[in-house]
Amino acid sequence: MPGGIGPVDSDCAKALCLTLREVSLPASADELQIFYNLSMHRVHYFPQRGAIYYVESRHVPVQETLLATLGGAASRLEITQLYLDRLGFFKIGKRAKLTSAQAAAVLVALRLKGVRVSVS
Repeated sequence: MPGGIGPVDSDCAKALCLTLREVSLPASADELQIFYNLSMHRVHYFPQRGAIYYVESRHVPVQETLLATLGGAASRLEITQLYLDRLGFFKIGKRAKLTSAQAAAVLVALRLKGVRVSVS
């Protein structure tokens, strides 16, 4: 598509994953604040909401890792696509509702895959 934004190339994705930025979000952070601080190699877990927030990428398969970790329980998992606008044109990421036990397993699996995890 001329003039369109294409996929992120793998060299650029690797460079983005090497950037280190400290994220410390308060418990009062709203979903837009959370997504502003995410990237394809970073997830945020919000224990009080029982939710993990992430951006899916073909370079860092967060959702694939999440589903593989939960195995059979993944079929009952609630994953919601979130949008920047009210009309649903601009996707900003996803929210997965997890129990604390599920979150503990998923966060370990993501860390083992090299994903940075922040917690409110």
